[in-house]
Amino acid sequence: MKKDKIISKTEDLVYLILSILAILFIIIETVGLFYVFYREVNRFSFSSERPLGLSGVPIFFNILITLEILETFKNHHNTILSKVKIILLVAITAIVRKVITMDIKHSEHLILIGIAILILSFCIGYYFLSKKENVK
Repeated sequence: MKKDKIISKTEDLVYLILSILAILFIIIETVGLFYVFYREVNRFSFSSERPLGLSGVPIFFNILITLEILETFKNHHNTILSKVKIILLVAITAIVRKVITMDIKHSEHLILIGIAILILSFCIGYYFLSKKENVK
């Protein structure tokens, strides 16, 4: 009984430390995102053929992924089903981030099909977990 309480308190402390670090990361990444956005807008010109850059997209998805991880920390006492749903959501966000930023012109068709199947399987898994959670 006492051992479980010590483990629970240690878990809570670790989650608190990781949450603080994640919040600091989000703040730093948000400032970086504003800087990248400001830089891109200042360099943009309607007369140039250079499009507005997508250099802020990875930073944006880093912030989203970290927010989802924070959600996992916040709900660490919830059911395993909600934890798995959040982890799947983080995985979907991370994979989609990579797909958005990757150069698909030079990728093989089998790799693209594999990535599509991976995303689809995660989404189907998330759908079934959501459906199961609504039944309860």
